[in-house]
Amino acid sequence: MIIARTTVASLAVAGALVAGAGVAQATPEPGPEATASTASTAGGPSKMGRLHELTRSTKTSVTDWRQTRKLAKAGVDRWSFRWDTDWCTRLADKPGGFDFRLSCARHDFGYRNYKALIGKKAFTGSTHEGRVDKAFLFDMNRQCAAQPHKTKAERTKCRKKAKAYYDRVS
Repeated sequence: MIIARTTVASLAVAGALVAGAGVAQATPEPGPEATASTASTAGGPSKMGRLHELTRSTKTSVTDWRQTRKLAKAGVDRWSFRWDTDWCTRLADKPGGFDFRLSCARHDFGYRNYKALIGKKAFTGSTHEGRVDKAFLFDMNRQCAAQPHKTKAERTKCRKKAKAYYDRVS
């Protein structure tokens, strides 16, 4: 009996990975803006659900986004997401030596894909926009903390710069 349960659990995890999740995790329900046209017919998360997974303020979401981006660059992108970015538009990409480019790229990813999926008007002011903006601040603050060779004062300055960037987009 234990073997059967383990086998079923292993198959469920493998199915989640094959269905598209780069990291095995529960798939959240898509927001109210999701429509029947975004539902998945092959199992796994819908495009809206997958986009939600990739734009959250969690370490798992960041790791999953980076892996999914890497796969897309190699030609594997089940959802045909937009991956283009202009990095930190009109802002310094590396203020004080802290590299915000991937934070900006994930922010661009969220904005561009939600706008393409639900429309610019529906995206503006939505919970999706707020979540993408909060993930942007989360990503930058993680970058501020990720360099132990920086002084406490430098990391504090970095977080202030991150908050200023966040304020410009939110």
